Amino acid sequence: MRAKVNNVMSNVALLETATRLAHIQLFYANQGTNLARAAMAGSDTFEEMRHYPSHDVVDQAAGTRFYYHAHRSRRMPDTEHGHFHLFVYNEKQPDNYYHLAALALDARGQPLRWFTTNRWVTGERWQNATRIERELSRFQIQTRGRMAPVANWLTGMVQLFSPQLANLVRRRDAVMARHFAKQDLETVFEDRYLDVITECPASLPKRILQLGR
Repeated sequence: MRAKVNNVMSNVALLETATRLAHIQLFYANQGTNLARAAMAGSDTFEEMRHYPSHDVVDQAAGTRFYYHAHRSRRMPDTEHGHFHLFVYNEKQPDNYYHLAALALDARGQPLRWFTTNRWVTGERWQNATRIERELSRFQIQTRGRMAPVANWLTGMVQLFSPQLANLVRRRDAVMARHFAKQDLETVFEDRYLDVITECPASLPKRILQLGR
């Protein structure tokens, strides 16, 4: 009985998070824009591979950062506008960072999919699923100014999809293990044909329906 009550309470908290996310999207809609445009940090042009904002959004207190960009990939859906890359990093060792997940948006600013990437895509220090799962449970990123609502929205999305993301990185490790059994680590990590490793839907309405059941 206690487990059932705790689960209901958890779902209530997640539904409150989903409500906050919807309010942020409504905030942009009322301004005649959307999250995809907001992610471009005021730029009128969207150039492939360029980071938006140019110096990334960094939360030094939390040790997290993100940027938005777009690039060609054979696994990229035609409807994808761009995607966020989310990271954990060490302020004292700027090169010591690792990738949590990426979140793609369509041109209307609606979330499309979560996905994980190979090491070469972001140049990260590779971490296993266990380490990433720990960070997912406490992920947050805050900033000031025009990117603050975007940062708040990303924090909420990680919270809302935490179970799916944990499963995503576990499956990522399983896929990589199969490759490691055939080739050495560096060859696999630098394989340009292996960019997106695992993915899952990031539909906000469907997630809310799941929580309401």
